[in-house]
This record gives sequence, C-alpha cells and structure tokens, in this order.
Amino acid sequence: LWLATQIGLYKYDGYQYISYHPAPSNPNSPAADLIECIASDRRGYVWLAPVRTGLDRLDPVTGIFTHFRHKKNDPGSLASDTVLAILQDHDATMWIGTQHGLDRFDDKSNKFLHYENNPNDPSSLSCNTVRALYEDKQGTIWAGTGSAFYGENPGYEGNGGLNKLNKETGKFIRYMHDEKDPHSLIDNRVRAIFEDSRGNF
Repeated sequence: LWLATQIGLYKYDGYQYISYHPAPSNPNSPAADLIECIASDRRGYVWLAPVRTGLDRLDPVTGIFTHFRHKKNDPGSLASDTVLAILQDHDATMWIGTQHGLDRFDDKSNKFLHYENNPNDPSSLSCNTVRALYEDKQGTIWAGTGSAFYGENPGYEGNGGLNKLNKETGKFIRYMHDEKDPHSLIDNRVRAIFEDSRGNF
C-alpha cells in the first residue's frame, strides 16, 4: 500500500511502514512532504504530486525520485507545478491534471502535450483547473474542472465544467451548468467522477 499524507509518502508491506521524505542533500529524494494526489502505473512506478512542487515519479526498486517541473522557456515541460490529478489510461498513457490545464505525458521523450482553455474555441477545455480525471469503460477520458476553494484561481470562481476528450482530435465536448436547463450539470465545479456498472455517471 502506498499512502500519500501531509507528512510524507509511506509504503506499507503488511508488516512495517517505510517513509520517504525530502532530503536537501539528495536530489533523488521527494520534493516535499505534503502530497496532493498519487497513482501507480503498469511498470510499477509511483507518481505523486507534492503540493505546488510539480510531479514526482518514484522507482520503488531503486528508491529514486524523478522530478518533472514547469519550465518557463520549455513548451514540453509540465504545464504547472500545481498538479491536482493523475491518471493512467488503458493504453498506459499518463494524464496529469494541473492548475493550468490537462497534460498528456510522452514517456519516450519525457515531454508533456498540453490541453488548455481557449476562450475563442468552444471545443477546448472548459477551464484550466483540472481537479478530476476519469477513464470510462469505452476508454474515453473525462476531466472535471473548476475550483471550490476560495482564492485558488482569483477571478475564476464558479468556472469549471465536465469535459469529454476525443483523443484522436484533441477536442472536448463540454457539459456545463445552465440555470435555464434543469437537466444540465448541477454545478460547474467537478471534484470527482464515477461510472457505475450500467455506464451511468
């Protein structure tokens, strides 16, 4: 079991706990103790998002952490150092939800492809604060966006929406709250997505 806590990353093997903490003298240690989210991939790597410190990938065999950070002059770097959601889909692709959009990780180049909101394109991501990621039974990627936290995105409170990604085109279908439509999304701030056995969300 891998446990992401406010005081570090912990591994529990059924008998004892092993903890991982930042060590300033060791660049291969985790970036921070406070962790926003965590996920594992098919190769056994553990991905974690230290709060406001980018994205870390742990190789449990070696105990080495690889750090991915936003770099202002590198368009292939992480979109934002504030990572809010992590998902690996059935094709083994890693999807990273950040405060500045959705990223798709290319493990061959170690680069990120960005999906972000474009005010002039209604088929773009509805909001750049990506709080939830989900892959449905059809292999479709869904992104829940928006923030319920005051001050997280000043000027954008109430924005958000549920987004369905077409991976072939990179376009999104948006599902948004409409006060005039009682059958629309009840609120634009989406924190979690779940699909039941009948395909209902």
